[in-house]
Amino acid sequence: MACFSATLGVIILSGFINLTAASKDICDFYAKAGQSLTLPFFYEGLTNTHVLKWTHNNTIIFFRQQGRVSVGKTEDISATGSLLLKNLQFSSAGAYKANVLHPNGTSAKKWSAHLCMIDKVSKPQLTYVCDFKSSAVNLNCIVAKPQGLVFSWTLDEKTLTSETKQTLSVSLAQLKGQRSFTCSVANKVSQERSDAVRPTCISPSPSPPPSLCFTRKTVVAVVTGGVIVKNDHLYLLFIWKTT
Repeated sequence: MACFSATLGVIILSGFINLTAASKDICDFYAKAGQSLTLPFFYEGLTNTHVLKWTHNNTIIFFRQQGRVSVGKTEDISATGSLLLKNLQFSSAGAYKANVLHPNGTSAKKWSAHLCMIDKVSKPQLTYVCDFKSSAVNLNCIVAKPQGLVFSWTLDEKTLTSETKQTLSVSLAQLKGQRSFTCSVANKVSQERSDAVRPTCISPSPSPPPSLCFTRKTVVAVVTGGVIVKNDHLYLLFIWKTT
């Protein structure tokens, strides 16, 4: 029993460590490169007598004491202490913390959040293939890095709410007339839409019956009629009789 209890304790501890690590990866805000974002910190009683400090990954990016700003810019801070981030880059990702101190040095309010930077999506390309065996047209929304993206579809400018996959299959019976399809891809910071596509599926004509082909070679023979095989060639003999 002692060994079992120790093993169980290790399992529980490992699970706790994994959960703790996972919680640090939670994103409170998302942004793309070049974007501006305001981190919403609210302290209604904020005055110039308070000390206001903002840090990014434990580096001070704004510091104001007794109304004097020694780090950062005054215009980047709102009246309640919110911080405006401009022209964000992937290096801007990470932990942000705000701290307000009373004039006597005691803590008035603290705030923290995690910012994640992600790429904006690229414009998708919509392709289709006519499948006459299954009487359907199969559409594919092609986009770079499709993992984690949200897909949506429209038919004649109406959203198909039940269709959220990268591919779409529609019966050929629904293509009567000029039907217009588009697909869209989105993540947490951007969205792009494909050009409209109007599938045209025309059933191919049935194949003609096979025909016999012969080499252009004359065979002179006197027979009453029939077939001659010579040197792996098949010859039909026609005899014309004149009167």
